[in-house]
Amino acid sequence: MQKTKRTVDMLSANELESIDELTLVTRFQNGDTSAFNTLVLKYQTQIAKLIYKHVKDAETTKDLSQEVFLKAYKALPRFKRDSAFYSWLYRIATNCCIDFLRKKKRRQDFLYDELPGTPEEFLLFGRFPSPSHIVEMEELGNMIAKAINHLPPKQQEVFKLRYDQKLPIKEIALHINRSEGTVKTHLHNAHRNLRELLRPYLENKPVEWDEK
Repeated sequence: MQKTKRTVDMLSANELESIDELTLVTRFQNGDTSAFNTLVLKYQTQIAKLIYKHVKDAETTKDLSQEVFLKAYKALPRFKRDSAFYSWLYRIATNCCIDFLRKKKRRQDFLYDELPGTPEEFLLFGRFPSPSHIVEMEELGNMIAKAINHLPPKQQEVFKLRYDQKLPIKEIALHINRSEGTVKTHLHNAHRNLRELLRPYLENKPVEWDEK
């Protein structure tokens, strides 16, 4: 196995170009999974260029490239050869980019929208949300719930009174013995701080405050 890998790694660009992809696909579908390594080497640069054209980020390109070839590896046994292998791989890569950009856009849009009342309300977005969308919203709802617990005590109290208990501003002011203007200020600051707490998550970056 190691000898085969070294031989594949040493193939020149011209040699990779001349390799018959359908022969490799046949070998893979007949049980020789090592044939997939050559397919990766043959097309990894083209796929990376395609992905980078869409996402404009080197690390994201690397991650999505791995995702594309992982999906291709899993789906290749069912490949029916009704199109060229690269056309099939191209569609997988394009769909991965579309999914990534759609998810990124939803998260970026959220940064500039008003936070909904409770995490559960995320599930009300759209009359017929897709299963993947529901999963994303549930995950985001869980992160919001955690972020709320990291707000300063007064902001956290006012936020929960407003959205968990559905109290109007006037009643919250009476409850905490402060003016309505102070309540509105606490709510404004709570929204601002929640956006900052959630920004790393929404931008697919590590969330340092997450206690998972």
